[in-house]
Amino acid sequence: MTEQRKDRPGYKYRPRANGSRAHYWVPQRACKTAPKALDPRPITDEAIAQALLEHPNVTTDDQAISKICRTWTDELLADLEGHGKSPEYDGSVASAVLVYKTHPQSPYQALKHPTRIRDYDPSLRLIIDTVGKRLVRNLVGSDFRRWFEQWGSKGRTRRAHGAIRKLRSVLSFGTTERLAGCAQAREILSLMEFATPDPRRVKMEYRHALAICATAIRLKRPSIALTQALQWDTALRRIHIIGEWLPLEAGDAGGIVRGTTKWRGLTVADISADHVLTVPITAKNKAATEHDLSKCPLVQMVLRRIKLPAFGPLIVSEATGLPYRENYYATDWREVATAAKVPASVWSMDTRAGAISEAEIATDLESARKMAGHTTTKTTQGYVRNGDLDNNRKVAEARAKLRQ
Repeated sequence: MTEQRKDRPGYKYRPRANGSRAHYWVPQRACKTAPKALDPRPITDEAIAQALLEHPNVTTDDQAISKICRTWTDELLADLEGHGKSPEYDGSVASAVLVYKTHPQSPYQALKHPTRIRDYDPSLRLIIDTVGKRLVRNLVGSDFRRWFEQWGSKGRTRRAHGAIRKLRSVLSFGTTERLAGCAQAREILSLMEFATPDPRRVKMEYRHALAICATAIRLKRPSIALTQALQWDTALRRIHIIGEWLPLEAGDAGGIVRGTTKWRGLTVADISADHVLTVPITAKNKAATEHDLSKCPLVQMVLRRIKLPAFGPLIVSEATGLPYRENYYATDWREVATAAKVPASVWSMDTRAGAISEAEIATDLESARKMAGHTTTKTTQGYVRNGDLDNNRKVAEARAKLRQ
């Protein structure tokens, strides 16, 4: 949704389930020549508070949002010198990032859209927002170490590690394009080592999945209930269930289109009359997979309490009537999970690990691999988060059974 106000260029918002608004700034709305690679930026409560603090004449949240939109638009216009041109390199870290994102020969262009928006863009935005004004030619090793500590504060080592990896990519591309200072900075970075994040060991338990489904039904959020149940019983990736919005390509026609994106995902037609769900081939799913939903207890519990759409997408947001964009689903899921008293340490993405871990205990690693759709058990092992106690219980029960 948008508000057509000249004092806040690029502004958009969406209503949340609790009645409040999520605010965003969209580069392409602020400037028609903005590269499509630039993603919308959320206008967070922290950004609003900072604007109120820095500008004495800004006294309300509404004024702060307008100020942020104008500031970000001015910065964008400064980067885009000339109509339709890619950002020019001015020696700053921010301009090196923008060249990396917009240059037609950049490796960034070969990335799949989901990889961009989930992995690369958050790290690249973090780099621009925190150290974008620094000149590349002046960077030394202590800068990189300080940035890593800054990005990884409060236990966010994974975020810091991702940002350093993306910074290496930016400087590597800048080196191949002979951008001043990039080669020396990249050489310094190649001599440095940084702490790697520990593998995530948290997994969702069945009691968590059950509580979320029950709470979602009580809160009249059938989309959350069905998605959670399908994730748990089938171990499917969330993106395979809710679908994804991809950039429109030449020749695209039909389907659900909004702006410059088109939705692709599961539809009601993918469930047969005898309750067999067929998941089509996707970039992650190399072969179509099938799941008998009549053998999925949590899914059956949910289906007895909700009504599926007559046709079209299987999962749609109650707020918009359209398929979710992934970050919106994650926000709404968290609200339901909190209401269900699921610990904040358990994430929606932990459902797949929980389901695969349960399958490995109930059967064996090979069976869990097939259910997960992995090519090798090594990949499956990365999702299995069972401790020694779980494994030793399984072995003890098997040995006892052998002696009977």
